[in-house]
Amino acid sequence: MGKYEPFGQFLKKQKRDRVRMTFAEIESLIGAKLPKSSKAHRAWWSNNPTNNVMTKEWLDAGFETEEVELAAE
Repeated sequence: MGKYEPFGQFLKKQKRDRVRMTFAEIESLIGAKLPKSSKAHRAWWSNNPTNNVMTKEWLDAGFETEEVELAAE
């Protein structure tokens, strides 16, 4: 199982169209800290499927990022 698979599995189980999560909630699901770049660069959260491994998880689950509040995490 890949590092971000638990996040993807969580999203696939959601019945809602939107899922708001904090960085801490995501870290709890994956059992690790998010990369420093995720907290410093908005581009890390883009919906480009070649962006990073975690992007593929939320896209494969049928979700896209809309708003990311880096300062609030």
